[in-house]
Amino acid sequence: MGDRERFKVDVLKKALKTQRTEALNRENDLQNHLSGLWKKADRERKMLMGQVSELKNEVARKGVAKTLFNDVTSKLSDLKTTVSNIKDGSPSSDRGLWSFEDDEGSSLGVAASSSDHSSSGGRVDGSGESAVRGRVRSLEAKVSAQQQEIAGLQGQLSQREAAVSRLELRNAALTASLEEKEHQIQTMESRIARLKQRLKEANSYSPKPKSVADAVRGGYALEALGLTPAPPSSGWHLDGEEDSPLVPGLDEFKERLRDETAAPLLGMVESFVTAFVHKKPKLGDYAMVHHFLGAMENPFRSHRLWREADDDDVAETIDALEAFILGDEKVNASVMQSMEVAHAEQDHLLSRRLWCLQFIQPQHLDVKKVHATHPALPLARKMVTRITQVRSPQEKLECIFRAARIIFRMLNEPSSSSSSGRAQPASADDFLPLFILTVLKAQPQHLCAHLEFIATFRRPSQLAGERHYYLVQLQTAVAFIEHMDGAAVSMDLEEFDEKLREREQLWESRGGKGGGEDLEDVPGETGAEDAVHV
Repeated sequence: MGDRERFKVDVLKKALKTQRTEALNRENDLQNHLSGLWKKADRERKMLMGQVSELKNEVARKGVAKTLFNDVTSKLSDLKTTVSNIKDGSPSSDRGLWSFEDDEGSSLGVAASSSDHSSSGGRVDGSGESAVRGRVRSLEAKVSAQQQEIAGLQGQLSQREAAVSRLELRNAALTASLEEKEHQIQTMESRIARLKQRLKEANSYSPKPKSVADAVRGGYALEALGLTPAPPSSGWHLDGEEDSPLVPGLDEFKERLRDETAAPLLGMVESFVTAFVHKKPKLGDYAMVHHFLGAMENPFRSHRLWREADDDDVAETIDALEAFILGDEKVNASVMQSMEVAHAEQDHLLSRRLWCLQFIQPQHLDVKKVHATHPALPLARKMVTRITQVRSPQEKLECIFRAARIIFRMLNEPSSSSSSGRAQPASADDFLPLFILTVLKAQPQHLCAHLEFIATFRRPSQLAGERHYYLVQLQTAVAFIEHMDGAAVSMDLEEFDEKLREREQLWESRGGKGGGEDLEDVPGETGAEDAVHV
């Protein structure tokens, strides 16, 4: 994630924190205000109770009728209930705090009290009764006002609670958005890590794919590639690069397949492998593998573990699946057995040819001494030999690519004999002879069968570009070796024919087996090989 996206995430976090703080502060202020109102209502209640007590005493002194006294006492009880409701936050009665009107419309029972007073002989003057009524109505008005204010505050509190609820929903949405952003950041960091690993595995001195494509269209004019000269030899051939994984992402793919949620995918793959092995696959069964790989793209793309994967990640996953299937021991053994039977005669002739041409030396192919004795050349031979040792077509193709890349780095490395101290860009005239020499000295077994396996079982969409170019170069080198004669090398024709005839006779005397002899080696190459522990 870029700095701009991180800045946006930080702003969102700060805004969320500020809104939460403001909401808490508003809620605290409202609670404090409401608490103050409760206290004020309690004080009013106590004051009213005192005033009612005074009224009771005054009524007793003035001799108000018994009925009026009972009404006041009843209204006092209502007042207590109402004040208690106010304190508890209960809604007020629809009739108000006090009601001097009974159901028959009499006012405070005046008629009844007048009748009772007449019958009892007691009488109170009109002015005292009016004063009592006025004070009671005044108290009722005060309590009603307090009631309305509390109702208003309760309404505000409800609005505040609704606002807090909306804010919490918004905060939840922001939190979910932040979690999604964090997940995206983790996904991007994972992709960046994989890209860094790919860049680390890639060699900056190898030709770019577009340049190779241009070279292929131009008849392999490698001098047009414009390769950047490598720095002076500093032990780059000792960095163990040839031991890095041949199929990027294969280990991660296997680890994901072991996840419990990937059990359905693993079941589909294992079912196909079992059925494919049971069929005893042969050369013509490559279409089954290609069809299955194409059919598995959508299941992997829609699975939870690969849901965030882009097109490159999915392509890498299908590559790993191809290596997983064709790298299976039983599958590979069955396919390669069929391949070796089909190419048995061609491979036998090539092995015989490779053994019999071991008298060819670097100068016969116009290979410079500085390149023939380079300590990295045994590494290239090792990668060519490894083609027949690994199983999947990706691994075999990667071995070819790395062997060619090592040779290119050698060719683009400045030599001490160069007057300018700079390397000249490599051309086909430099690369192909050194590649032929590497294959000749490596003597890989069953090479024709393995080349056919790569060309047939590797997915057509992936058999292109730079690696396909080097596969063509290896096929060209094999064809050159199969048809090599004295005219094709810098050697006297009679000398070439004589040495070739001697080697062929020796091959036949050994029953068609050339192993076990100390062959003529490239001068200085043995020491170089020991130096790098190949």
